[in-house]
Amino acid sequence: MTPRTQLAYLAAALTLVVGLLALLNPLLAARLMGLEVVLPRGISEVRSGYGALSLALAGLMLWALPKRPKSAALLRTLALLVAAAAFGRLASMAIDGAVGVVNLLLLALQAAVAGALLWASGERPPSRAERRAQRETLEARDEAASARLAAAEAASRGRDET
Repeated sequence: MTPRTQLAYLAAALTLVVGLLALLNPLLAARLMGLEVVLPRGISEVRSGYGALSLALAGLMLWALPKRPKSAALLRTLALLVAAAAFGRLASMAIDGAVGVVNLLLLALQAAVAGALLWASGERPPSRAERRAQRETLEARDEAASARLAAAEAASRGRDET
């Protein structure tokens, strides 16, 4: 698995964790986001807007990543959605003065997730020549291992006969 694939899976996992937290413990998620829930409808909003939506994004990421390059457009679309959320956070920081450690960390997380998805969307599958070279390398390794095993067995038989 390439570094860009690993990073994209990490981004999906982080999105999944955020979604699960908001869905399963909306009051804690709201508190971590600096929100105050005063009515049950607020809990529904956290579960829906932060929980279920994040889970859907993570699910689409996890579905699309192994299907690259066919899913590159979907990965770019998901990157755009996450980047739009990051832009909204950045706009709030500038307009509302909502600059704080948690907001900066969440902005960095959103930017990293968007970047990882965008980076992963550009990964191309190995060419036919690269696949052939990989296959030949594996075959050569298998042949070398078989030769070592045969030599070890022959040496073992030679010791047994003496």
